[in-house]
Amino acid sequence: MKFLRLPFILLNLIAALLLICSTLAGIVAPSHFVWLSLLSYAYFPLLLVNLGFVAFWLIFSNKWFLLSAIAIVVRWSFVPLFFQVGGAPEEPTYAENTMKVMTFNMHHLYGHTYIADEEEKSDADSNAIVLLDLLHQENPDVLFFQEFLSHSKHITITDSLDAMGYKWYASAVPDSKGSASICWSKYPIADIVYIDSVLKVQADVVKGTDTIRIVSIHLNSYGLTKDNMEELDKISHGEVHNIAETGTLKKFRETILSHDKEWNILAPIIDNTPYPIIIAGDFNDTPASYIYQKMSKKLNDSYKEKGKGFCTTYHGRFPAFRIDYIMHSPQLKALSYKRIKTDISDHYPIFVEMELIK
Repeated sequence: MKFLRLPFILLNLIAALLLICSTLAGIVAPSHFVWLSLLSYAYFPLLLVNLGFVAFWLIFSNKWFLLSAIAIVVRWSFVPLFFQVGGAPEEPTYAENTMKVMTFNMHHLYGHTYIADEEEKSDADSNAIVLLDLLHQENPDVLFFQEFLSHSKHITITDSLDAMGYKWYASAVPDSKGSASICWSKYPIADIVYIDSVLKVQADVVKGTDTIRIVSIHLNSYGLTKDNMEELDKISHGEVHNIAETGTLKKFRETILSHDKEWNILAPIIDNTPYPIIIAGDFNDTPASYIYQKMSKKLNDSYKEKGKGFCTTYHGRFPAFRIDYIMHSPQLKALSYKRIKTDISDHYPIFVEMELIK
């Protein structure tokens, strides 16, 4: 065992250092050092590796378990971003001050297995029916949709939403007919702002005497093809030498850098809002990422407040973590958090009931 100890110590030291480095993306902007942001995707796997080292050394009653134990403790604040023990939903103090919201990347209702370069699509009509049934069941007041289309194949979703009481909408595509980020509301919507693309839209929801600013966002995606996904499979099996050959690494780098620029657009919106604000949607980034870390310093994460368990919101092959969020001002308080598993998209819908604190 003694002759194997040094290699294990060195491996453990590397794993501990990588764990700490994977949490530094929020400190260093991707435009300054993009590799830390790339490493942030590995936080949770690195956490598991370090827990494995702790267990390994403890089996042999060896003090070297402290290497990983110290790294885990030093960056313990990241663990609740990925796993929450959670508590029971709270009862609202005043019903008139509560509002239930939903965020969902619909993926055009193509289902979770559809990839853009495939010809066959899943049964979008069946998926539309499931979505509408889900809305009937959960009855949210405000919807944040991404990759929204007004029709499936034969079903006019906008007509169905109107019949369910969602009389107002704000779409990043004004006529609501193209694929876009969009907000639907049972309360009047005013002051629609088209931010920078079809991926973001801002509006004000007026509920009685209260106004809440809402922003539906879809940050730039990685645009991974079948070849890229196959490359990631090879990497997971230790074949890392080909990552640059297919452009996979370049796509990661370009997407992370684009999120840096998008944060420069979103930060003034948060800083200058005269109302409580909710920003919800598909961030295409993990809780260890630069944009999440920056936003969480200004807004609260509803999952961190009321979530439970290990909550993935994307069930494609990568990134299979929590990448959809409902973030809100401190003037709002999350009362409940629910993620519902469904195959109608490659994302899961999230429902949060929140209360306006007066």
